[in-house]
Amino acid sequence: MARHRKASSGGSNTMMIAIGVIVILVIVAAAFMFMGGEETQTPTQQETPTQQTPAQQEQTPAQEQTPAQKEEFRIIMYTGSPGGIYNPLGKRIAEVVSKYSDTLEVVAQDSGASVANGKAIKIGDAQVALMQSDVAYFAYNGKLIKDFDGNPVTNLRALASLYPEPIQIVARADAGINTIWDLEGKVVAVGNPGSGLYATAFTILTTLGLWDNIVKQELGFKDVSQQIKQGTVDVFFVVAGVPTPKIEQLAIQVKLNLVNVPDDAIQKLKEAGLGSLYLPYNIPAGSYEFQTEDIQTVTVMATLVASADLPDDVVYEFLKTMFERLDEIKTVHERAKDIDIMNAPTTPIPLHPGAEKFYKDQGVLS
Repeated sequence: MARHRKASSGGSNTMMIAIGVIVILVIVAAAFMFMGGEETQTPTQQETPTQQTPAQQEQTPAQEQTPAQKEEFRIIMYTGSPGGIYNPLGKRIAEVVSKYSDTLEVVAQDSGASVANGKAIKIGDAQVALMQSDVAYFAYNGKLIKDFDGNPVTNLRALASLYPEPIQIVARADAGINTIWDLEGKVVAVGNPGSGLYATAFTILTTLGLWDNIVKQELGFKDVSQQIKQGTVDVFFVVAGVPTPKIEQLAIQVKLNLVNVPDDAIQKLKEAGLGSLYLPYNIPAGSYEFQTEDIQTVTVMATLVASADLPDDVVYEFLKTMFERLDEIKTVHERAKDIDIMNAPTTPIPLHPGAEKFYKDQGVLS
């Protein structure tokens, strides 16, 4: 009996020791696993700062490429038809601005000149264009020209006056027309209805009381040459820089003379409130081979215009680049040499705010 109780007590002790060992092992194992878990997470935590999100990965290359891949603002610029001055001048301005500006791309397009360009600005087909100053005035105010009468181009703004476009009145030498007053009773080509030329001829001749006293032929210069050669037209109007190549070519085939606009006619235009639109202008003797003396006429200005919707900073950059590189632009045509920043802000319609800021910064406008 005594031996049996001793054996039972020893077995119990052995079991308790075994349980204790197991508990210790479990605790050690748990501690090891806990420490091991932290160790496996450590590399991940160390690597986290060097990893990039997809957005960061996309931004980095773009930021590195920005200087090489500049974002450009694209401008459509309407010029004129081939053969006139607007066409090569507009293309050269577009070329120079695109070449030297970091932000602008200017695309020049052929067009029907002043009236067509005003219409293009109105509907948003063009953002910049060239126009006669009087046509720009009529377009902005919705007057005289069929396409604008009662339908003003309210988003039309001026960028710069560029150079004079004299109103040349050209007659057959045998027609006996020396001054504008001699047009009475003569056959006069006044331009195509709706054109800028027609509006100019109508305005001047109406103001001088001649419109209803001439035989009007609604022909533009392109169509009038043959009529002049045949003698069925006595005189025609041209609004263009001097010398005008088409007049020079026509003079080879028929004798011509330029018609004088005397002081009393110019005074009458001033009294009618048109003095700021039609400025006195002298065509020096020898401008054409057939011209032996100075001829007085009036002139409008070739005007660079833009849409009011064009951002101010874009207009500022356009003009800044254009005037900084004016020497390159002036080589395109003799008349381009007349472009002068000092005269540029004088326009018959409001300046674009971006242009106004540019001229103020240049000290040209107060």
